[in-house]
Amino acid sequence: MEKKFELIEETKIVINGVALHRIRALRDFSDVKKGDLGGWIEKEKNLSHEGDCWIYDNACVMNDACVMNDAQMFNYARMFDNARMLDNSQMYGNAVMLDNAQMFDESCMLDNSQMSGNAHMHNYSCIYNDSEMSGNAQMRDNSQMYGNAQIGGNARISGDAYIAGNGIISKFKDIVWFSNVCSENDTLTVYKAKEGLEVTHGKFIGTDVDFLEFVKEEHGLDSEIGKKLLPMIEKARLTISKDCDVDLLLNAENILQKF
Repeated sequence: MEKKFELIEETKIVINGVALHRIRALRDFSDVKKGDLGGWIEKEKNLSHEGDCWIYDNACVMNDACVMNDAQMFNYARMFDNARMLDNSQMYGNAVMLDNAQMFDESCMLDNSQMSGNAHMHNYSCIYNDSEMSGNAQMRDNSQMYGNAQIGGNARISGDAYIAGNGIISKFKDIVWFSNVCSENDTLTVYKAKEGLEVTHGKFIGTDVDFLEFVKEEHGLDSEIGKKLLPMIEKARLTISKDCDVDLLLNAENILQKF
């Protein structure tokens, strides 16, 4: 295997006295040219010589964390412990990965987002702003999370679910989503927040109560759209508040047929 980078003498001391070394490309690959300087790593095993993976700017990788395949880090992103980036995953801004967190496929992290524990991201899922993943949480498909939202525990998010500002999700029953809702084909997501429930649908982000008021003003609760959305909100409320085993991961295919 031909090496694609080397550690140069330029170093800096970071957390717990760990010394990081600037990397320099030894050959051309992707948009990187021979001689280009990259980001910072503690040791050679932090970045694979295979694929087009690269650490740009002032991004840092240390401990036993590793960037592999075609994954990329930019800006001031940081990886610690045993974190892994694989496939075409990307990190930007001040995003942080800790513990055994892993990113796969086309997933991405931006801004001040953070992953820790055994959290996993797959497909085209994305977290940004100050959102956090922890525990055994998983995000898949095109699901997105932003603001100050948090998911942890054994939560599983997928199917274009969209979690906004104050969401706090730690288990299956904390979130319900319905795909391809109404003529816009947007996902209707209802989830537990710091206070009550929040709803995202298209450009709407707010409480479940505010959403119903929005539907009433825009369409009328007795309209065709209103008659579709109201049962979804009621079903989501019941599912999230119920403390028993029910079909927790609802979607359009198994719920719309009931209305």
